[in-house]
Amino acid sequence: MHFEYKKKENCLAYSQIYEYKLTITVREFKTHLNGWTVEENHRYRRPMMTAIKRGVQIKGILDKYVITVSFPEDTYVEEKMFFEAWLKNEEN
Repeated sequence: MHFEYKKKENCLAYSQIYEYKLTITVREFKTHLNGWTVEENHRYRRPMMTAIKRGVQIKGILDKYVITVSFPEDTYVEEKMFFEAWLKNEEN
């Protein structure tokens, strides 16, 4: 899957949060999350999805093309490399 990413700036020290722009919607992306703990929240005006696995947390609005991914501070480098390799290998 093709994606673009950028580090998301925020006020939390040592945070490792990135935004990934995908070629599919978050709703479609959700179908690729086998083995992840996935929850949908429809209480908001724009329903969203959260997923977590190995300390990596994904959030996104279901009808948008952007996910926010936060990586655990202590294993940030390894988890980010693993996540991006997995993302590149996922079929559309």
